[in-house]
Amino acid sequence: MKKLIVLVVLALVVWLGVNYARTGKLSLMPASSSPEEQRLHDLEAELKSVESQIDQAGRAAGATGMDTTGDVGALMARKDKLVKQIEEARARVH
Repeated sequence: MKKLIVLVVLALVVWLGVNYARTGKLSLMPASSSPEEQRLHDLEAELKSVESQIDQAGRAAGATGMDTTGDVGALMARKDKLVKQIEEARARVH
């Protein structure tokens, strides 16, 4: 009986983790989001990824002394585009 309870709790934790990874919110039954909301969520996730890459390039440049201005310049341009797209998507959602 204890093993069954542990299995159910483990399955519940996994389910919550999957829902959190998809929606960014902890919930048992995620609310279905509109395509605009999903696009906004995807754009925000991509922006976080680009910011992480910019930080990583800065750390690499500091540690090795390599010139990463070209890489960071391209990432900054991508970040600017994403910020504009997020603003437009937020205007459509709200």
